[in-house]
Amino acid sequence: MSEYDPPAWMIRYRNFKTLCSYVCGEFIRFYLTTGCDQIRYTHSQITEGLPNYSCRLTSVDGSVLLLPLDDWVDRLDEVMPMVRTWLGEHSDLKGCKPEKSHYQGDRYWFTRWQEANPW
Repeated sequence: MSEYDPPAWMIRYRNFKTLCSYVCGEFIRFYLTTGCDQIRYTHSQITEGLPNYSCRLTSVDGSVLLLPLDDWVDRLDEVMPMVRTWLGEHSDLKGCKPEKSHYQGDRYWFTRWQEANPW
C-alpha cells in the first residue's frame, strides 16, 4: 500500500455508498415513474437494527430485500438489475398514478406502468 492509497475503512465506506446509490437510485426511478408507494427504502445509517453497511427494501406484501455490503461488494454490478426485478415482483402497478413533474421517467418503469394501466 502506498502512502496515497485510501485506508480500508474508507474503501468499505465508499463501497457502501455505491451500494446505497444503486439500490436507492433504482427505487427512486421506480417511484417517480410509477407513483407506486408500496415499497419503502432505508439503509443502516438511518435505521437502527439493520446490519452495518446494508440497504433494505420492504414491500407492503411483507417481503423484504436486505442487501448487506459484505454479500454484494464483489458483485455490485448485479445490484441494480436484481433490485429492478425484485421491485417488479413485489409491487402492483395497476392503478398507480405518478405525480405531475418535469421528470420524464425511466423507460423501463414507464413501460411496466403502461402495461399495468392500459387506459
